[in-house]
Amino acid sequence: AGLSMAITSSKQNVPLTYHTTIQTDCDATVANNITGTNSTLYAVEIDNDANGSEANYIKFYDAFSATVGTDDPYLVLQADPDEKNITYHIPQGLTFTNGICLAATQEPGTAGSSSPTASVVVRLIHS
Repeated sequence: AGLSMAITSSKQNVPLTYHTTIQTDCDATVANNITGTNSTLYAVEIDNDANGSEANYIKFYDAFSATVGTDDPYLVLQADPDEKNITYHIPQGLTFTNGICLAATQEPGTAGSSSPTASVVVRLIHS
């Protein structure tokens, strides 16, 4: 007997629109308002493979522009040394009302402002 399957498809009243944004040279220089508008963040993938001996921290700011070392990050995600494809999922989404700014530093706190030795690649899934 063959395998029988049923597939049900339903039309959504509100279409979901997701975007991917990639920052290929993430360091302590802030990439300001990378989405161009307010956004909801659903996933972050970090490639810290080029930094074989240092953990780095991806800092997100809910702002049109931010200053590393001065402004408090809205979210900080750790990227372990020599790790590729570190993925953080945010199933309910994290809303950035002003825009998403991001930077990478060697230190996790607000005051941390040292750039990673090598660039970190950060991919965002957002709406």
